[in-house]
Amino acid sequence: MPTFDEFLGGKVLLEQSQKGLRATSDAVLLASAVPIKKGETLLDVGAGNGVIGLCVNARVHCCLTSLECQSSLVKIIHQNAILNHTDINIIEHNLFHSKDPLKGKLFDHVVTNPPFYDNTGKGRQNDEQRLAYQAGFDLKKWLNYCLKHLKSKGSFCIIHRPEMMGKILSVSEKKLGKIEIFPIQTKLNQPATRVIIRGILGSKTPLKLYPPIIMHNPDGTRSELAEQILRYGKQIL
Repeated sequence: MPTFDEFLGGKVLLEQSQKGLRATSDAVLLASAVPIKKGETLLDVGAGNGVIGLCVNARVHCCLTSLECQSSLVKIIHQNAILNHTDINIIEHNLFHSKDPLKGKLFDHVVTNPPFYDNTGKGRQNDEQRLAYQAGFDLKKWLNYCLKHLKSKGSFCIIHRPEMMGKILSVSEKKLGKIEIFPIQTKLNQPATRVIIRGILGSKTPLKLYPPIIMHNPDGTRSELAEQILRYGKQIL
């Protein structure tokens, strides 16, 4: 049986599999980094259950396209589009296959939350989780796919582990400018566990590194900034 979970203080209702892919704060944080304006187009590559696009749309109404390779998750995106009264162009496609259904199509914004973990890393209960979480793929090819569908002066946003920053920047710096890096820390004085990287296609503005987003206070409660982002959908700079 699926569960039905609220995000952004109830602005987004998400159907999720109990044992499959489940959305985390990573998706909401990433959605908050998309500098989108009303009516612009957004492509979510590896959309999972659709939560990123739905969170972006809850903040600013936009034109959503979700690309996802798993049939089970494509069905869930359809259900979540209905639950949230949102139109989503949902495409079932594995981006590593040669024929691209989006060939020649460009978007104002492209966002992605790719699989994070080594195949030898965290154990997962089923095939849906293994495909969604474990990074047994060519990240460079994944990034290039995202960037080839981005309009000039459009934004690209990704969330990943900090140790992958070098690989991400080695690809993105060839095409993006105005690259902005937002480290995410669980608590103050702890190492970053995630990093959001945002850039603009064709910009010449130099890279900026921002102060970390601290998720929790020393007593374990959610920080004020995290609360503004996760509950109220505040946009990161």
